[in-house]
Amino acid sequence: MKRFEFIKICLILGVITVTTLWPGTDILAQDTSSAPKRVLAIFLFKQGIPWQTHVEQGLRKILATESVFPIHLDVEYADQTRFPEEEYRSKIIDLYRYKYGKQNIDLVLVMGGEPAELVTKYGEEVFGEVPVVLISTQHEGGSPSLLKSNMVSMTWGFEFIKTGVLIQDLLPKTKDLFVVSGASPTDLKLKKMATEDLGELESQFAIHHLAELSLEALLLKVTQLPENSAILFLSMFRDRNGKTFVPRDVMAEVSAVANVPTFATLNTYMGYGIVGGSLLSADTLGEQYAGIVKQVLTTESLKDIELPEIPYQITFDWRQLKRWSINENRLPADSIVLYREKTIWSEHKREVISVIVIISLLSFALFASILQYRRRSLAEGKTQKLLDERAHLSRVLAMGEIAASLAHELNQPLSAIRSYAQAAQRFLEKVPAQPDEANRALTGIIAGNRRAEEVIKRVRMALKKEPFKRSCIEIRAITEVVVNLIRQKVSEERISLRLNLAAGLPPLFCDRVQLQQVIFNLIRNSIEAINMVEGGPRKIVVQALMETATTVRISVQDSGIGIDADQVELLFDAFYTTKPEGMGVGLSICRSIIEDHGGRLWVTRNPDRGATFSFTLPICEDKT
Repeated sequence: MKRFEFIKICLILGVITVTTLWPGTDILAQDTSSAPKRVLAIFLFKQGIPWQTHVEQGLRKILATESVFPIHLDVEYADQTRFPEEEYRSKIIDLYRYKYGKQNIDLVLVMGGEPAELVTKYGEEVFGEVPVVLISTQHEGGSPSLLKSNMVSMTWGFEFIKTGVLIQDLLPKTKDLFVVSGASPTDLKLKKMATEDLGELESQFAIHHLAELSLEALLLKVTQLPENSAILFLSMFRDRNGKTFVPRDVMAEVSAVANVPTFATLNTYMGYGIVGGSLLSADTLGEQYAGIVKQVLTTESLKDIELPEIPYQITFDWRQLKRWSINENRLPADSIVLYREKTIWSEHKREVISVIVIISLLSFALFASILQYRRRSLAEGKTQKLLDERAHLSRVLAMGEIAASLAHELNQPLSAIRSYAQAAQRFLEKVPAQPDEANRALTGIIAGNRRAEEVIKRVRMALKKEPFKRSCIEIRAITEVVVNLIRQKVSEERISLRLNLAAGLPPLFCDRVQLQQVIFNLIRNSIEAINMVEGGPRKIVVQALMETATTVRISVQDSGIGIDADQVELLFDAFYTTKPEGMGVGLSICRSIIEDHGGRLWVTRNPDRGATFSFTLPICEDKT
């Protein structure tokens, strides 16, 4: 009996386990509500109007990324600003009936007064009992008595009054405000709204309407406005002659030729010539519409749906503030300022700091050397003092050559950057601005910056003892540069300096600056060695010849004091020196440089007198 009960329990547990793990249970448990919802959005304007394009983008962004269930969005552009005729309205209804009459639409979202009236009248016939959300401005909303039970109407307004107050605060001398609008029904509605809202400011300045004009007449008019005036651009979908436009394009033309600053209330105008204003964000408005869509699709009552707070932001164009000499200190604390001109400091802060640090370090090193010399000279005798002074002057000259070279290399790109920046500023301040010329100037700034970066990078690598950039270098050109640099010193010391370079030597694969440093240090050591001997020949010979098939040997031979046999092994050690004023780092650095290049550095005693320092370097092999 107990055995039977045990088998029964095992069977029950097995059934539960299989049922839990079987993939089919997931399918059965899926929520059927995850089936895609279909939403139809109807816009007032034609396709391509920037305002509704940004609204649509914000709408799609949220529906695609933040919805708990799939939503398929269909979009229609009623284009009733261009075609307000009743015949067109009937054809639009026929089109919607044909496209959506037999499809399962879950929600109709209508944006704009004209399509809202259209759907209010014909929506039940086309869409049946599908929920409908009508969104329009406060002066566009239809009569609530015409709404069906499946419809809800929401309204929002523009902040014309806030933009008017901003104009008053930024330009306190303003006496006249010219409000620009067109001749389409939408243009006239916006004009009516602005007139009512701006009525509170009539005591501050006179309000004039530039409405229902032809585009040509409008552009001529805005060039002749009285002093201490401003423009508030609303829209122009159609002018007096019946021509249709994209309002932003008209606004850009108005701002370009107007003799007074232009303001607006839509963020899609920003960057096209307006100074700024309390701007309604199209993208954010679209995102809020998406929130309404999600609410409708997840609730049973349309009465619980409310329009969120309208997204306004006080925004200004830095270029227009400069154009009209508007003081930024007058801007509200929460303002956003766009399109600021980027300065060398803001763009290349690290590079500028690096240059300052390097120059400071060089200056500090020079100061420290002078201070050290003074301390040493006080403790030494008069004879040693003269010798120390000569050695000190030699070090100062060497540091001066390095500092002068760095300053020269940095001065050229920094001067070019400044010139290009000034040119870019002039091109942007012109009316109209010349962005192509400014862009070319900015390209020059980038090129100058890269040149300065290379100089800084090379110095930083030297400080970190990192390998420099190597390339194919002609030995004759490098040697002649060093000889020309030190020739005056050699002449003053009555020393003969001769070059003996074999013909047809291949280029060396090395760093130009480091190779110059090695040759320069060896020649200076030879000069000091010769000066330590009285009488006899005073000559230095720089030779170069092929050592092997892949290396070149360069040597510096002098007729100086020479070296002792027991000094040969110690001569290249750090801080070992045979000169009273020496620091013992020159030859150690030279050996490190040569060995980093894959070569070797050594010294031999000449049979008669003096010494010869030799080193090898690899040739530049053709990689092609």
